[in-house]
Amino acid sequence: MFPWCFTITAFAPDLGNALKRVRGLLFGEEIGEGSICRVYQATCPSSHEHFAVKKISLPKSACQRAEVLQRAAREAAAARALSDLVPRPDEIVRHFACVYDEGEDNIYLVMELCRGPCLTKLRSQTCSGRLPESRVRNMVAAISRALGHLHGIGLLCIDLKAENVVLDPTEQDPDRVRLVDLDLCRDIPGHHRHSCDEAAATITPVALVDPTASDTTSNTQIVVHASDIDNDKALMRSDNERLWGTAEYLAFEVLQDGAAAYSTASDWWSLGILSYELLYGKAPWSGPSVDVIFHRMTNHRLLFPGPGHGGPQQQVSTAMQQLIRGLLRHPPDMRLGSRGGAREVLAQPALSCNNHP
Repeated sequence: MFPWCFTITAFAPDLGNALKRVRGLLFGEEIGEGSICRVYQATCPSSHEHFAVKKISLPKSACQRAEVLQRAAREAAAARALSDLVPRPDEIVRHFACVYDEGEDNIYLVMELCRGPCLTKLRSQTCSGRLPESRVRNMVAAISRALGHLHGIGLLCIDLKAENVVLDPTEQDPDRVRLVDLDLCRDIPGHHRHSCDEAAATITPVALVDPTASDTTSNTQIVVHASDIDNDKALMRSDNERLWGTAEYLAFEVLQDGAAAYSTASDWWSLGILSYELLYGKAPWSGPSVDVIFHRMTNHRLLFPGPGHGGPQQQVSTAMQQLIRGLLRHPPDMRLGSRGGAREVLAQPALSCNNHP
C-alpha cells in the first residue's frame, strides 16, 4: 500500500481487509470517466451496499505514473481529512477507502454512490442548456458550504466545475448536489495543515516502483491537463508555466500571475463561473487557450443578457447578478468570499434564504 491509502472503520477495520472487500465487490455499469480514471457502480454481495468506485489504472511510463499517483494521493489526503469532520459535510461525497491492488496495479477509491447526473449532463437534458434560478440558487448555496468545509480544513478545491458537482436528490431536497473529484486539491498557502502536499511528496522515483517508499524531498512535478480542452497546452501560459484546473474556470489572478496566485479567492471565482454557466448555458469567457481567455476576461465586460438577447426566458434576478458580479471581481482581495468565506457568500440576498454552513 502507498502511505496515503486509508480506510474508515465503517468500511473495514484495516487496509488489508479493505482491499479484500474491494476485490469482493460486484462491479456494474460505468457511471463516469475522468482523465485518469473510470468510475463504476459496485455492490457488496454480502451486505448489499451500493458504492461508487473510482478505478485508477497506473500507467507504465514513470512520468505519467508520477502524475497519476500524485493526483490520487491528493484526493486520498483530502478525503481522509474530510472523514475526520464531525458532523460529516453532506455537500461533499463521502470516501470510505483508498486502496492499492499491487497485482492489478490499480488504485481504488470507494465512495458514496450518488444518483447523478453531474451538472453538465443535467444542463444538456434541458432544451436551452440552462437551469432555472430557483434550482441554481439551492445548488450554489450547497457548493458554497462545500467550499467552506474544504477551506476550513486548509484545502483549496482548485477544480470546481459542472462536471465535478453531481446531483444526488432526496425526497426532501430534489436539488441536493455533492462535490466530487478532489484530485487537484492543494493546501492553502500559509495554513498549518499540509495534508495534500505531504501526500503528493511521497511520490518519488523509488515510490514509483515500491509503494511503501517515502521521501518528502521529492521534486516530482504534477502535470495536469484541462478536461474540457483536449490539447494539454491549453493550461499553459505564454511563459510556459503550467496551471492546474480547467481553463474556463481559472481565476483572473491565476491567469495573470500564475500558479502562485491560487488562494481561497480562486475557488470563489470558479463558483461565480459555474453559477453563470448554469443560468446562461455557457461560461462568460471562453477561448482556445488560457491566454485568449485572459484577454477576453480583461477586455470584455461581464454581460447578463435578458430574454430575447440570448439569455434565459425568465430574467435572472438582480440579486443573483450581484452575487455573480461579487464572485467575479478581478482583485482577489475584493472578491466575495475572500474575507468572510462561505458565511459571507451565503449571507448575500440571492442565497440568504438557504441554510448557513
